[in-house]
Amino acid sequence: MIEQLGNGLLLGVIIALGSVALSLLYGVTRIVNFAHGEIIALGAVMTLFFSSSPDSSLLFFDRYSPIGINFFGSIVISIILCGIFGASLEIFLFRPLRKNNFGNIAVLVVTIGLSIFLRHIYLLFASAKPSSFILELQRREDYFGIQLTPRNVQVLVLGFIVMILVGLFLTYTKTGKAMRAVRDSSDLASVTGINSDYIILVTWIFSSMLAGFTGIIQGVINNVRWNMGFLILLLIFAGTVLGGIGTSFGAMFGGFVIGVLVQLSVGLEFMDGHTEAKNALALGLMILILLIRPQGIFGTKDRIS
Repeated sequence: MIEQLGNGLLLGVIIALGSVALSLLYGVTRIVNFAHGEIIALGAVMTLFFSSSPDSSLLFFDRYSPIGINFFGSIVISIILCGIFGASLEIFLFRPLRKNNFGNIAVLVVTIGLSIFLRHIYLLFASAKPSSFILELQRREDYFGIQLTPRNVQVLVLGFIVMILVGLFLTYTKTGKAMRAVRDSSDLASVTGINSDYIILVTWIFSSMLAGFTGIIQGVINNVRWNMGFLILLLIFAGTVLGGIGTSFGAMFGGFVIGVLVQLSVGLEFMDGHTEAKNALALGLMILILLIRPQGIFGTKDRIS
């Protein structure tokens, strides 16, 4: 089981980052966004597109050829584009729905439809085969008994740094405090002079950029796939529910625990030959938490709709 711990830590960081982005968006907007996985995939797909060499066959259409930008430059561009995409969703789709008083169920159905639409748009433009970023191969090394490549260690450190920065942003900055105020009560926040529409827009941008970064991390560790975000979406929901939906710090904890448990479960004796069932442990834990503590480990009852 110990050999799976390294993979568990990596998956834990991916799920934790994705859970924070999802929980932050839900906390402020009360939208259960099933298209969250497609925003995650967008970050990786765009990074692959911008960083691939011009002779790459990444896309089916010749007129859309990869550009071959520096990998780190591609990351910055892709994260910015994810933020712009999130802002577009808020301005042109979800804000009109909110102004017209569409119910939560209707908005939920819209996010499901958006997820299916975007996922197949990716499939239309990109190959269905898994692709990899153009990065040099590295051998696994021993780090305190855990086998990881140097790049994977860098990803772990960077992931934790980003989560700490997100926590500091939400805790100490004026915008972060405004986000938490709108999360607790949009009406009271408006009374105190906070522009709720602006804060919701900023939240969409911030959440989408964080989701895009999650996809890039996932692509570095594994491969880039057209449905890569969809494949981990249930684990992200499980991590968010475990930690407490609407709570960013809870989502970090819950996502990390879910990721580690999923990979460690592969090493269990009864899972031999049935590794495709590894997600069952995480989803079973989510159901158990909902039965015992519906608001999650760090959540409060008043945040449950």
